[in-house]
Amino acid sequence: METSEIKNRPFQAKEDKERLFQALEDDEQLFKEALEVMLTLVVSDPKLTVDVADLIESDFRNIYLAIMKIIARENSNDKSMSCCSDIT
Repeated sequence: METSEIKNRPFQAKEDKERLFQALEDDEQLFKEALEVMLTLVVSDPKLTVDVADLIESDFRNIYLAIMKIIARENSNDKSMSCCSDIT
């Protein structure tokens, strides 16, 4: 299948999308790779980064809380002066 065909027909059939989602569910490595690709796309666009951050905060509270817990732990382990912590 040529690239132009792929661009013009993303997930033409519902079954194609379901197979992809099932593969992501079944294969942890595939899921991690796909998520890394998606997050790379997200961070390349500042507006999209904010939109996804808002989505995580509002609709995926467990992920948001886990991230905040990690940040709090890292901040509590930071022995440098708070006024200078952004310099590193």
